[in-house]
Amino acid sequence: MNIEDSLDTVFKSVKKVSGFNFTKHTTYGCGGNANSAYYPETPEQAAAVYKNLKQRGDRFITLGNGSNVLVADGGFDGEVIATKYLQGTRQSSPDSFMCFAGTTVANILKFCKANGFGGLEYLVGIPATCGGLVYMNGGAAGKYICENIKNVYIYDGEFRVLTNKECQFGNKHSIMRDIDCIILAAEFNFIPKSQKDIETDSAYYLEKRRKHPKGKSCGCVFKNVGGISAGKLIDETGLKGLTIGGAAVSRDHANFILNTGTRSADVYALIKEVKRRVLDKTGILLEEEVVYIGDFNDSFG
Repeated sequence: MNIEDSLDTVFKSVKKVSGFNFTKHTTYGCGGNANSAYYPETPEQAAAVYKNLKQRGDRFITLGNGSNVLVADGGFDGEVIATKYLQGTRQSSPDSFMCFAGTTVANILKFCKANGFGGLEYLVGIPATCGGLVYMNGGAAGKYICENIKNVYIYDGEFRVLTNKECQFGNKHSIMRDIDCIILAAEFNFIPKSQKDIETDSAYYLEKRRKHPKGKSCGCVFKNVGGISAGKLIDETGLKGLTIGGAAVSRDHANFILNTGTRSADVYALIKEVKRRVLDKTGILLEEEVVYIGDFNDSFG
């Protein structure tokens, strides 16, 4: 049996659920429904779903923890590949380990602490999965996951391994955002560190995160611009506390937009209003980190 026939067989074993409510699966806690969701538990199953949906011409998106997305109130007319069960970690070399795309940051750090693998403590508290981190080149406290990436494993019609350089990491960006593929796993470099030192460093970064606003959000909405803090630009434009419907610019951190209601449209409208006012005052066009899913209608990019 060749690999393509094998994937067709594997596809039949993947769990599928009709209807998928984004409100329950995103940190913004809003958005409509998708037609159905597939729940692969292995890289082969994830590749099989991707292959099948592509061949059928179906619209689909891949979703991890839903921590950096905003879904339209009308939902998404397509399928979801939900990676929440695609979890697992193992050491892959003397100085690296591998984890599947759906592995949460919490589980990655738990594995690292148990094995004395240091260097990723800055990720503590981030509500993301391995795949999302890689896709967005996520990070915190001035550090980014690209600093730890050795290889990324994807499927785009064939199984491929991308080196760190081939991932073309940038400001909240990777080549995976530009090509049609699904992230299956990633391999991370680590430095040996005692559990005590890992605990100390984790506590340091966790204390920094405690200053972040509480409530339903996607974290920072906008990318920093050439070393200039997007939050500082928004603050200096006088937009802290600005509200539209059930969405509000945080008074604690201007780059956080909180969802206090039920409508994605309010969050979206506020994002665009912040973008417009900052552009009018500073001449700087902010670029979103948040990824939009579904159809949002407006005339301001």
